[in-house]
Amino acid sequence: MHPRSAPLLAVLLTLGVAAQSPPPPIEAEPLLKVLVARGPSIAVHIDREVRLETPAGFLKLAAATHVFEARGEGWGVSGSDLSFEDTGLLPGQGRPIFRVDATPLFGEPRRLRLAGDLLVHAAAGQVEVIERLPMERYLAAVVAAEMNPGWPVQALAAQAIVARSYAAARWMERNDEAWQLHWHFGVDMAYPGWSEQHASVARAIAPTRGEMLMYRGFPVLALFNASSGGLTEAFDRIKPGVLAPDRKTPIAAAMPVVEDDAALPGAKGLALSASHGRWKSDIPLPEVTSALQRWSKAGQGRPSFGTVEAVSILERHDDSLRVDTVSIRHRLDAKTRFQSLPATDFRMAVSPLRIRSTLWDRCVIASKAPGYLVLNGRGFGHGCGLSQVSAWYLAKKGASAEAIVARFYSGAKIERRY
Repeated sequence: MHPRSAPLLAVLLTLGVAAQSPPPPIEAEPLLKVLVARGPSIAVHIDREVRLETPAGFLKLAAATHVFEARGEGWGVSGSDLSFEDTGLLPGQGRPIFRVDATPLFGEPRRLRLAGDLLVHAAAGQVEVIERLPMERYLAAVVAAEMNPGWPVQALAAQAIVARSYAAARWMERNDEAWQLHWHFGVDMAYPGWSEQHASVARAIAPTRGEMLMYRGFPVLALFNASSGGLTEAFDRIKPGVLAPDRKTPIAAAMPVVEDDAALPGAKGLALSASHGRWKSDIPLPEVTSALQRWSKAGQGRPSFGTVEAVSILERHDDSLRVDTVSIRHRLDAKTRFQSLPATDFRMAVSPLRIRSTLWDRCVIASKAPGYLVLNGRGFGHGCGLSQVSAWYLAKKGASAEAIVARFYSGAKIERRY
């Protein structure tokens, strides 16, 4: 636990802060705002004295742990009676002087070291801490977290183009909001904060600076996955109804279903066939029951489940061969019932690690007590966009980053925007 009090070295001084102008079009490197933590109070450890700047003035904060607290419609700092309604700024020093326990979508908090500017503001009775940093610095951290830095340079470069496209789309779509990206991979992409830069990642990213996938004048919200299993999935099945940043232009055509003959050999070459190639999963039916009941209670309007007796494929997509809908037979209130459920929801409810994709070759129930759901499938992840094991394989075979990316986003074009 962080201490809840810290010394404040000065009183409020006047400081004029001009209103921020609208973000520019993507003609220069964007400054991204990444949500790091949200809660009633957030502890930030500061390694050296900094100045907390607000439109009303500033406070000098000593090198210590400071707790930012929600106060009514605004926020404040422990140890001070002052409260603020506008966004506060802790200027970065170009090196990691801040440490924050980041709030995950799921799992345990993770302590991040941060080198960018920190923004603090109130939102719906809570306080948010946001890091502001340049796109390319953000990408260096994301690429090293999303892909093994020891992989071929062209695979890393392909990941950089795709991740830059995704971040640019979020930046343009949300440029008038408090933040554009969440640090956790369960919301956007995996951002681990500051770390020593990998030389291989730096070499990969530098030649791609400013390159991103564009479709009808907008950066593409480019999805990616661990392994397609041999066929990718269509964007509109993973993100139904999602449009370009203008909120008008459909973008599904940028990421259609494509055959991917590099996925299985890529998984084999990486010795990941059992997890990223052809996989098998035996899941006890009582565990399926418990998982679906937890999922049911976790959201409004979700169907209720009794004791699960069987799961079968109800519908499958003709092009991607992925399961669209499953039928679940269960006993509830002494009656046998059948409930259909999107396969993606079923996968996430039961376990995305045990049900590694929706590209199933076999789905049966084994009668051995206590009863098992037996699945044989291919790939790992939702399957839309760049398949990472495929990128590894193609780079090993001599493909350029641009050629790798073009295979998976055939409806879009790569453009250098800055």
